[in-house]
Amino acid sequence: MGKGTQERFAGTAKDTEGIVERGYVLIGSPDEVAEQLREVATTLNVGHLMLLLQFGNISKQLTQYNTRLSTEKLMPQLRNLFSESEDHWWPKPMDANECAELPAFTPKLVVE
Repeated sequence: MGKGTQERFAGTAKDTEGIVERGYVLIGSPDEVAEQLREVATTLNVGHLMLLLQFGNISKQLTQYNTRLSTEKLMPQLRNLFSESEDHWWPKPMDANECAELPAFTPKLVVE
């Protein structure tokens, strides 16, 4: 029989300090977060990251501020982290001879 809910979640963080301490979230200045992300990326060999810059009930203005900070101060510090490796996962345009031919789109007027 499987573990009960209390047993499964006994080791999980239940408060903000525990959540941060266990690394479920990364918080701090752009320099501090860049250092944490660099450690995670190199330890786990992860080259693509998805950031959640809005959570809970934070305001639109704070979300925009977080986004601006991440693009202006955080990402430049991580941009070249795996620059020596080929990125097999980033989409690349297809050669023109590999593209399927699409018929021209001709909208039809609908008359009722």
